[in-house]
Amino acid sequence: MKRFLALCLALSLVLTLAPALGEEEKVLNIFSWEGYVDETTIANFTAETGISINYAVFASNEEMLMKLQANGASEYDIIIASDYILSLARKENLLLPLDKEQLTGWENINPAYLDQYFDPGNVYTMPYTVGVPMIVYDPARVAEPITSFDDLWREEFRDNLCLLDDARVMIGAVLKTLGYSYNTTDDAELAEAKEKLLALRDNVRVLDYDTAYMHLLSGEVVAGYLFTPYVVICQMENPDLVAVFPEEGIGFGIDSLAIPANAPHPQNAHIFLDYLLRPEVAAHVAEWQLYTNPNLAADPLISEETKQYAALNVPEELLATKEYVEDVGEYESVYQEIWMEFKLQ
Repeated sequence: MKRFLALCLALSLVLTLAPALGEEEKVLNIFSWEGYVDETTIANFTAETGISINYAVFASNEEMLMKLQANGASEYDIIIASDYILSLARKENLLLPLDKEQLTGWENINPAYLDQYFDPGNVYTMPYTVGVPMIVYDPARVAEPITSFDDLWREEFRDNLCLLDDARVMIGAVLKTLGYSYNTTDDAELAEAKEKLLALRDNVRVLDYDTAYMHLLSGEVVAGYLFTPYVVICQMENPDLVAVFPEEGIGFGIDSLAIPANAPHPQNAHIFLDYLLRPEVAAHVAEWQLYTNPNLAADPLISEETKQYAALNVPEELLATKEYVEDVGEYESVYQEIWMEFKLQ
């Protein structure tokens, strides 16, 4: 009898605790670049759901991956990072498959940005921002219009350019001028690209990653090669500046959201992803980030003033030339060595 009562008591305790065990605490831990989710989005999400957000910052994609590799990022529920690094994380089984049934707004995503090389079928990632680096220049200070990346070797640009301090993006652009792939592992092609890149050094005044646009706006340089939002900022501040997609072809990138395999609050993570899929939320994000918006349902809600900027409207014919930065294995060190020699020249 005592044994029966003890079993009943134990069963009662389990049933009492079951709902609590199935509920997650109202917390969501995000890991990304500083400011990549704006304060308004965070505040509105918390006000609606009661889920508070802790936002941790990394300086680079590589730093984020190292964190995942070290401990599975068990303290983070969502990471927002670039395509190539998420591809590596996926291959190393560091990401949790998305439960699409919880993402009721998934059909809002533009199909053009789904099923890409870094996550076939979007099993693990959801697009957040889309970008293409561009040339921006002051037409009043150049002899002829710039139409291609190859134009940057012109003598008139001596000590007058600002380039992104990014080995893969910049060497990729040089490779495009030679008709080669952004991600070549051909030694002869890389040697040719290195020679051509080194010949550009005298024209480069500044190498910058995060604030490259400031050198153009200040008039310190005549032209720059910038990421999408900085192109828009330049033209917002100075409408006379001209933005150009290099005619040789374009580099392309999609930053996406993913859930680490060991996320402590995966249910809250899915709630947040679904929140971002709402048209009105996605439109706000697009206006804030100034990247191309991957949410079709949000397009009608984005201001015409924002949508008119060239950087947010990649011509269809150039989309056919797009290339991502991809994992090149041991050749990554070759790219980095070429870039370091360029920087030290």
